[in-house]
Amino acid sequence: MSANFIKMAVVYFIIGVGLGLYMGAVEQFELGHAHAHINLLGWVSLALSGLIYKAYPALSHGKLSLVHFWGLILGTPFLTAGMALIGLERFEIGVPIAMIGGLAVLVGVLAFVINVFKHVSD
Repeated sequence: MSANFIKMAVVYFIIGVGLGLYMGAVEQFELGHAHAHINLLGWVSLALSGLIYKAYPALSHGKLSLVHFWGLILGTPFLTAGMALIGLERFEIGVPIAMIGGLAVLVGVLAFVINVFKHVSD
């Protein structure tokens, strides 16, 4: 499970760096919130999750780890796309898309929290 998180993290890393370079080159920063969430949810959260799953292999067993993975994998693109649309002042479509993505991310994060409290001990 840890390898899946880390592989997806580096995909988001390159997307985040690319978007940041693009925004700087054209000096348009309307996508700043989407850029930040691509980096934080996509790169940082997935990478840290991968390292935590590696450090605590018991977390990888069971459905909670799958809910965590797929919640972030499916939710992050919707959340960041919605935020990009909001940044471009397309609120009527951006807000619902961001909300759908945000809910998927929330479900994934809650599964991770439950999994950690269930399987991680001293």
